[in-house]
Amino acid sequence: LLQALLAGHPDRVCRRARPGAPGRALAAGGQAELAPESVVRDAAWLVALDAQDPRRPGALARVHLASALAPDWLIELFPDALAEERLVRWNAAATRVEGLWRLRYGALVVEESPDPGDPAEVEALLRREARAAGPAAFGDAEALAALRARAAFARTLDPALPELDDVLVLAALDDLCAGARSFAELRERDLLAHVRAALGPDGPARLERLAPTHVSLRGGRRLEVHYEPARPPWVASRLQDFFGMSSGPAVGQGRVPLVLHLLAPNKTAVSITSDLAGFWTRHYPAARRELQRRYPRHAWPDDPATAEAPRPGRNR
Repeated sequence: LLQALLAGHPDRVCRRARPGAPGRALAAGGQAELAPESVVRDAAWLVALDAQDPRRPGALARVHLASALAPDWLIELFPDALAEERLVRWNAAATRVEGLWRLRYGALVVEESPDPGDPAEVEALLRREARAAGPAAFGDAEALAALRARAAFARTLDPALPELDDVLVLAALDDLCAGARSFAELRERDLLAHVRAALGPDGPARLERLAPTHVSLRGGRRLEVHYEPARPPWVASRLQDFFGMSSGPAVGQGRVPLVLHLLAPNKTAVSITSDLAGFWTRHYPAARRELQRRYPRHAWPDDPATAEAPRPGRNR
């Protein structure tokens, strides 16, 4: 009898919106409310045999007479009315793409289960979410900025090097998404290495020759080179580290002298210059008197250009 009622009213199938709720979703779309006098209280699926349209705007239709059904009956009686769909969706909490298989009867889901999803759709959705998050979400933002600044400086000497602009960085992020489905996988794939690879087969070596990350001083200290937009590259270290040098280090295969931040023992700048010989001659004598008074335990030779620099780790 219940199957006969369903067969006679296939357009009135409803499903409970959530356990214990009076609202029902309709196969034809929209929602209805089960009247309190109905005796079908626990069934998740039912046929609305008698429903009354709401009298006020925004109110739900009220079902007074209903008949319970089993969802398997839909498969037995109306196989042609069922539709399968595969979809992918973004799980913001887990930051991953999830696939889902569904069997639908009109607007209602009869069955659903996890599914790998179409690879092209998975990749497209991950790429869209990754671009929205930005490259900084998948690696060291400072390291990426430093690489781009080095490349920008190197291009002033070798214009044939590719420009690491936003378009190229996003293209590298797109490549990172191939075959992945989560932000965790993207972080494991090293975006910085993909951006560096965009310089070409010999690009990283050319970059290192023109814009090295570090330079070494005569006394053995190794300094990080800072590259910044619209500023010449520079290094910073205590003044004593430059003893024994008549000129500072250079980059660009020796073509571009570095700006030197010469620091006192307390790491405040004594001078900022790219002319080390000029500093020794013109400014060091006065600076030496002041520094010797404030830091008597440090060496302040009369001729710093020929003096021996302290080795790394030694008292300077």
